[in-house]
Amino acid sequence: MPSSSIIVGQQAPAFTLTALGSNRTISLASCQGAVLLLVFHDQNAVAAVQTMQEAVRARYPDAARVLAPSVVNMSSVPVFLRSLAEQVMRSVYAKAAEAMPPGLDVADYVIILLDWDGKVSKRYNAHKISAAPLLTLIDGDGIVRGIHQGGDLAHAALTMLDGIAPSPASPDA
Repeated sequence: MPSSSIIVGQQAPAFTLTALGSNRTISLASCQGAVLLLVFHDQNAVAAVQTMQEAVRARYPDAARVLAPSVVNMSSVPVFLRSLAEQVMRSVYAKAAEAMPPGLDVADYVIILLDWDGKVSKRYNAHKISAAPLLTLIDGDGIVRGIHQGGDLAHAALTMLDGIAPSPASPDA
């Protein structure tokens, strides 16, 4: 359960991480105006996270409107194994890129943020993510609008998103 340092309705903690593959800098400031669904997880939840991200992409295809980057806490990887760990993560990125529908820019839809020192994960109270990935929904103004850990990630993500970003098919969009 998330602790009181990150609260729905309050400003999200600032962060800056570099996306694997594209080397794009992702930060709270760079995502201003877009809805940001941060997904904190590890290798044990890749399939569930991929299913969730596909559901989000299907309902919200415009990456300028909704971004769903994965944040992977790499702080437990010993320094001497970091290059190997990064190679493994690049392989995961390449597989995800191959699965992208034609015409979409992989840099907009496959965003893997390696949190090497674990500081971002700690700021967002991403604990016990091996057992249950953590979703943190942030609106275009940087306000936390939802937090969910474990369970059906796709359903949770879409429910949270529908509350602040009506789908393009919706008459409210």
